[in-house]
Amino acid sequence: MRELTPENAVDYLYATGRFAPSVPLSVRELSGGVSNAVFLVDVAGRPSFVLKQCRERLRVAVEWRARLDRIWVEHAVLRILGELLPPGAVPSLLFEDRDEYLFAMTRAPEDSETWKARLLGGDADPAVAARLGDLLATIHADAPGHPALDPTLSDTSLFDELRIDPYYRATARAHPRLASRFDDLIAGMDLPPECRALVLGDFSPKNILVHAEGLVLLDFECAHLGDPGFDLGFFMSHLALKRIHGAIDDRGFHALADGFLGAYLDRLGDRLGSLDEVSARGIAHAAACLLARVDGKSPVEYLDARGREVARRSALALFDAAADDWAAMTRVLDAEAKARG
Repeated sequence: MRELTPENAVDYLYATGRFAPSVPLSVRELSGGVSNAVFLVDVAGRPSFVLKQCRERLRVAVEWRARLDRIWVEHAVLRILGELLPPGAVPSLLFEDRDEYLFAMTRAPEDSETWKARLLGGDADPAVAARLGDLLATIHADAPGHPALDPTLSDTSLFDELRIDPYYRATARAHPRLASRFDDLIAGMDLPPECRALVLGDFSPKNILVHAEGLVLLDFECAHLGDPGFDLGFFMSHLALKRIHGAIDDRGFHALADGFLGAYLDRLGDRLGSLDEVSARGIAHAAACLLARVDGKSPVEYLDARGREVARRSALALFDAAADDWAAMTRVLDAEAKARG
């Protein structure tokens, strides 16, 4: 595989016949990801587009490698979500190159900004959270039976490689007393077929773009048919982390959580089994993900030492409380926030 750079990507596009050499092109690399190279390609007289190529070694402090074919998981998810969700909710696919582990897709509107940036700037809009809850419930409930679903998404090995091992097993090694709890959580994700959702595995504010006309969802290489509770817990841990950081206050956290969970639970109903069971698993995953973003292989970059300690103690309090509904979870987080000012 030839690794593309801003310097050689134009030559690649000419050499593969995507564009005639007479068409002026310019390429720049986009920032923010840790596992892929992403380039914005400007084409004279035509719409810009995004070129995405997989990388084996992830850009984190510790050694972390993953299979290159994970990019085809994302490709498969973009195909089904393009049919399942409203127009513009995900990028449209343009072309692919299997030998070079890359594909091209439409770019988001120019006024797009990551939801992470907005949250860190203090913009806690519950309407955005509610829209995300509705979209996630649609994906979870409607994708498994959709005719465009790729059967390869039943393979969970990449999810294990990218989430279970670096997040859960690595964190369990850092907290031996919780090892059995993590083992139980991992085993509990092996659900009956009728309870499995299309789990995105990286439903994070950094992968959500907000623009004047709506939202765009990105990055699906962890997706698989599995436990919807993981996406719920993963997402809620991000809201808790923004609160711990101080980017959003207590009221903002509650507004976001209520907007997201209310829309998600209303939309999902009982289509993937008992809502209480889905919620209980989501809360357990929230505790695990919160702790993993401090003591796993991919810690969040914006917490200082005090913030990391608050996040750690909050996660441990959730494990000890064994909360089984969202109100109980938020009470534990509220108590930890109050105790630490």
